[in-house]
Amino acid sequence: MIFRAIALSLAIMVGLGTILPLVTVQAEAGQRMKKRAKKKGKKYKKYSKQWWRAYRQKTNRQKNLNARKRSLRLRQIRLANAQKMTENSGVNQNSPVKSGSKIVLVSDNSPVMLPSGEAAPKGWKRGTSSNSELQFRVDDDNGLNIGSAAISVVGPAVGADNNAAVNKTVGGVATSALRRTIIDRMIREEGWVVNDYQKDVGGKRVYVVVAQSPGAGGAVQSRMFYFTEVDGRIYSVATNAAKDNSQRIEQETEKAINSLQRKPSGVQQAELK
Repeated sequence: MIFRAIALSLAIMVGLGTILPLVTVQAEAGQRMKKRAKKKGKKYKKYSKQWWRAYRQKTNRQKNLNARKRSLRLRQIRLANAQKMTENSGVNQNSPVKSGSKIVLVSDNSPVMLPSGEAAPKGWKRGTSSNSELQFRVDDDNGLNIGSAAISVVGPAVGADNNAAVNKTVGGVATSALRRTIIDRMIREEGWVVNDYQKDVGGKRVYVVVAQSPGAGGAVQSRMFYFTEVDGRIYSVATNAAKDNSQRIEQETEKAINSLQRKPSGVQQAELK
């Protein structure tokens, strides 16, 4: 009887020692699962204040993620372009070079040409050009930049300038019409026309419109527009310079007009439409 009671007590103790840890683990796991379920399944009434707050937070997180992706992609593209430009601008060091051969760096020293085929003045450097306009950087005798210039064809001459209309037309086109084009341009560029007159350049009458426009930092830019007839075409030479450099760029522009008027024989004109 005593042995039976002892055996029964031992069996109960062993059973409790086995069951209690399992129950504890399951209880703790159940609490953790409940917490996760609450966080994951937290819902608000649609279009309520809390719902809109959560929606905006989610949208902002997505926008920030997309912005970081775009920024990373842009950096990758820039690095790839920079590497490509470096490879194209340099000499390929992996290419075989014969002994005794020389590597010559070729620079563009060809003369800058005007539409007439005549060489531009010494201080005129090439700029961005198109089918309708040639642009130049203008430097003085010391190589300092004093402004920019652009040469374009206004249109064909419509007739000769007779003595009665010599001060009112250029290639048969009324100077009032040419002045109106400059006024319209200055209105678009927030500038203003100051004066207009005709002067003799290289033995030919040239119509000049003087204008001004605001520049960087509030400085006033001097704008000069020259109209002259050459070989049946009316050319426009427009200059842009700081007000202090207006006289120097005027001298350089008259050099270009002289070159423009001297069309050499046997030289094809540059294409300007």
